[in-house]
Amino acid sequence: MPNAIKIPSSVVVVGLGYVGLPLALAFSKKLSTIGFDVDVARIDELLAGFDRNREASVAEIASTALKMTTDASCIADADFIIITVPTPVTADNKPDLSLLESACTVIGSQLRNRSGDASAPIIVFESTTYPGCTEDYCGPIIERESGRKAGEEFFLGYSPERTNFGDAEHTLETVIKVVSGQTADVGKVVGDTYHLIAKAGVYLAPDIKTAEASKVIENVQRDLNIALFNELAIIFDRMDIRSSEVFEAASTKWNFHRYRPGLVGGHCIPVDPYYLTHAAAEVGYDAEVVLAGRAVNEKMPAFIVEKIGFLIASAGQDPAEVTVLVLGQTFKQDVTDSRNSKAVVLARLMNATFGLVDIYDPFIPELSTSPTLFENVKQYDVVVLAVPHTEFSNNPEWIVELCQENGLIFDIGGAIDPDLVKRHHRRYWTL
Repeated sequence: MPNAIKIPSSVVVVGLGYVGLPLALAFSKKLSTIGFDVDVARIDELLAGFDRNREASVAEIASTALKMTTDASCIADADFIIITVPTPVTADNKPDLSLLESACTVIGSQLRNRSGDASAPIIVFESTTYPGCTEDYCGPIIERESGRKAGEEFFLGYSPERTNFGDAEHTLETVIKVVSGQTADVGKVVGDTYHLIAKAGVYLAPDIKTAEASKVIENVQRDLNIALFNELAIIFDRMDIRSSEVFEAASTKWNFHRYRPGLVGGHCIPVDPYYLTHAAAEVGYDAEVVLAGRAVNEKMPAFIVEKIGFLIASAGQDPAEVTVLVLGQTFKQDVTDSRNSKAVVLARLMNATFGLVDIYDPFIPELSTSPTLFENVKQYDVVVLAVPHTEFSNNPEWIVELCQENGLIFDIGGAIDPDLVKRHHRRYWTL
């Protein structure tokens, strides 16, 4: 590796979303750091101290040395460039690399303007990709746009993000960071750089493809485990067995690993498996188990609507006449993100099935039909706790009072004490 490659003196983070902003803020405490984003409104909000994603406080943004801009020229002479743009899937569940392509195009075009005496930069991808994407897809785009050769005039790296939105315990400082580089020496530099912010340490993967593969299987594993428990919940429901009690009994065995059934949404768990199955198909393999798990988790909103309809009809009510309240629309507890949220899908299916469906989520009031819910005396035939935000789980009596006597509280994740519900003469069901 040329002597010019060394621990960077400057960092540019491309993309200031859920992953990029916390990363840029962390690096700004150690190195000269610039955050770049093409979203003018996003940069204006951050410069005003407001993070719409609630991942950074006003005080944290105000006190940072991080510079934020929509001017791509900041990339030209950066030593260390990190890409954190989203990598979703298309409508037919194929990898959508359009944002990744755009980021590579911008970076490549800016490298054409790089100062002649500047060292070769290291370009690290954090976006989820399939094995081989960084070197076989991203690298060639940067080469084409920059006129520079990968491995000589710029170097590639990969360090998968492990962001867990809304989790104050597992952060950049407390989670081991997987790193990799185009060569062993580049990998070491990438590791030493990330070690500045990853206090739990770094793990140097032997190559970029291994690091890419490790990222996708982290979420494939979780997707499959939840799918197993979702399917078990469906099976035991047909047997008239309370699945939660089955899981409680099984958990007494030392090597039983318990997962909670429920809705699987967001930008990682329901997306990453398709990146792996795409790569598997490219080498002629049909990843049957991975896709089977996806199929189970995707059908859970329909199963829940069907179950609610059955319970309503069993009580002698007409589903077309009942009133329903859905609590929560984000993809998980206490976050503002509704990307790929199955709670949104659930509400849409319920709208097509039941008489009146109201929605409330304190994190995304624009999706709520009842923004002052807990000041409202209205009661519903059915209350569905779709996402157990702290506002809900800390106030179970509110949830009960929103449901009519003898009505149904459908607690998807089991966040409410069923005995409390029954003492107030409401029916209770959970997965």
